[in-house]
Amino acid sequence: MSPGRGPDEPPHVPVHSPVSAPFVAASQSHDQVEGKMMPWKQPLVLDGEVATCIECGAYRDWPFLSTRGEIWLRCRADHQQLETRIDTAWYDRHSGPADSTHAPPSPATSPT
Repeated sequence: MSPGRGPDEPPHVPVHSPVSAPFVAASQSHDQVEGKMMPWKQPLVLDGEVATCIECGAYRDWPFLSTRGEIWLRCRADHQQLETRIDTAWYDRHSGPADSTHAPPSPATSPT
């Protein structure tokens, strides 16, 4: 939940996004997202334009998430958006070798 957001408010999904699911599904917490993440400190130029956050205008220091064949960007103000101009092949070329991936935690077993 973001600061200032009430407990009954749904997670924000940008209106321009062509998908119906948010970056983190309601049934998952932020530590349960499956995929690969990488930082992108410099401005991101796609199709000759600098990518910006549609809500606050941020244009650098993006955390990227590659999950379920989609690439999501999140600005440091915690706004998120699906980036359809980037595919997983682009992500893999620019992310370098991955030494780990993020997977949902295993179900806890109760002691017997």
